[in-house]
Amino acid sequence: MTKGRVLLFINPKAGRGRAVSIANELISYARKISIGCIVVEPASSAEIISDLAAALSSGEFEAVIGIGGDGLVHHAIQVLAGTSLPLYVVPAGTGNDFARSNESLTISPKAIFDAIRSKDPISVDTGAISFAGGVRKFGQILSTGFDAQVNERANQNNFVSGKMKYNLAMLAEIKKFRKIHYELEVDGKARVVEAMLIAVANGQTYGGGMRLCPMADRQDGLLDIMILHPVSKPELMKVFPKVYSGRHITHPAVEFQRARKIKISADTVAYADGERIGELPISIEVLPRSLRTWSGN
Repeated sequence: MTKGRVLLFINPKAGRGRAVSIANELISYARKISIGCIVVEPASSAEIISDLAAALSSGEFEAVIGIGGDGLVHHAIQVLAGTSLPLYVVPAGTGNDFARSNESLTISPKAIFDAIRSKDPISVDTGAISFAGGVRKFGQILSTGFDAQVNERANQNNFVSGKMKYNLAMLAEIKKFRKIHYELEVDGKARVVEAMLIAVANGQTYGGGMRLCPMADRQDGLLDIMILHPVSKPELMKVFPKVYSGRHITHPAVEFQRARKIKISADTVAYADGERIGELPISIEVLPRSLRTWSGN
């Protein structure tokens, strides 16, 4: 990158205002090194995609810097995947799993602009979800079943925030949770399974570092499927926390597959990058090397 313009894309609510503080430091540093910044600060999540697309159509940019969490990245991917414009992610949210996958957790303005100016972006895969509401792309992990329903319950709790919200939701959900009947099609091969959850991973982590699919590779042109087969509720309480370290992968009820295309039908909901997608059925396919981004600092 030379001294062209960058678009600074902010979730003002991320990190309880931390994103705005980081953005101000980046703007100040950009002026110091003679790089022009255009700032986009959507008023609500409903306006994120349209505001970003409108800003990008207004002129030439050499990079987009997104300041926020995985929700902001999820929305940015809808606009940037399939284009040549690279995305640098500055972690300022709760989970920051995309930034973690990029090995890029710094908020230092100098380190960020040094990386953008001196390093070439890499190209990573994304996933495309076809569902009743249209098509959505994702960067990290799509989940269905138990953890998606925990997410659903947590989002209905406006009285508690942070990880406590999700811990309470997990305890409440596990009391009534039952195994789910899934109908799958994996690269054209039909299969029926009973499972507690099925996740489709592009990246390794979600939920702030939970290593759901430690073998996932965002540049291999494949999606990793994780199936948790039926276990008792006490066993589920033992297995699920192991996801934080990745130690769940050796449990006999855990199965992994790789595929390019997956269809999933079941009576449950899907979340991707922590964002609600909707009710199943859904179809997912990998979009190889469709997003340009920076890895490392």
